Amino acid sequence: MASEELKPTYVGNNDGLVFVVPIELFRMKMSPGKRLDPETAKVFGKYIKETFKGFQAAQKTKDGNENNVKTETTPEFWQNFENKAKELGIDLIGYTPIDPNYVFKNLKIYGKNGIVLGMEMKWDKIKTAPSVDGAIEAFRVYKELGNRTIELTNYLKEQGYKSEAHHPFGGKLLFTAHAVAANLGIMGRNGLVITPEFGPRQRWSVISTDAEIPKSVKRDFSEMKDFCDKCGACIKNCRGGAVLEKPIEKVKDSGVFTHIDRPKCIASLLNNNYCSVCLKICSLGHPKK
Repeated sequence: MASEELKPTYVGNNDGLVFVVPIELFRMKMSPGKRLDPETAKVFGKYIKETFKGFQAAQKTKDGNENNVKTETTPEFWQNFENKAKELGIDLIGYTPIDPNYVFKNLKIYGKNGIVLGMEMKWDKIKTAPSVDGAIEAFRVYKELGNRTIELTNYLKEQGYKSEAHHPFGGKLLFTAHAVAANLGIMGRNGLVITPEFGPRQRWSVISTDAEIPKSVKRDFSEMKDFCDKCGACIKNCRGGAVLEKPIEKVKDSGVFTHIDRPKCIASLLNNNYCSVCLKICSLGHPKK
């Protein structure tokens, strides 16, 4: 019997949320005097190439779900899943229903629940930002987290659960809002999720799935939030003046706020070796003594 055509769970309809692939980052040239040695250039180029390949592969993970109809899970299933994820290098795992308000305009989501995955960007690299080492670390995590997200998505599909991977370089939904909803951290003043583990030094991805998910663990972020509200180092030290003092709601009553002037941020990334100063300057992301 032929399988039925796969129907999306959600289609983004928020005019204030449009996904734009940041292809400018693939065309970046190093600043004068910052020419890479051949070996470093080879490593950097490999991470960029594999990031883009992973981004394309993630878009195809919706395929092959036509007969995946399982939804029920057990605590043991999720314990095994988390053990597998951690073995693959995933540092943070959270769960939350997909919020259709945060699905990008006209994009289709397959799966009603979200598994939010985070991977640390190492401090010894980020502390050198803006630098070649910082840029390489950013794309290393894009590549690694992207590949692991696809692997875990395929694992869920093999178990019979409709699932789709959303790559850290760009998914169909707003990762930050879902990471906050999964109680993994708070929304920082620069629009990045701040976690107790790494501050802003992590990349995010999401797996959307019809598998029933565990309840999110409640955590107290009040002390961290108070500090962030009073700090403002990311605003004062942004190389491109891109972090807004007061977030702007993109469309009235949309719930989507802009913390960053995107053109200014992209310009700073291009002119300052991928910048990442906002990751370095946040003291909540400095290693705990």
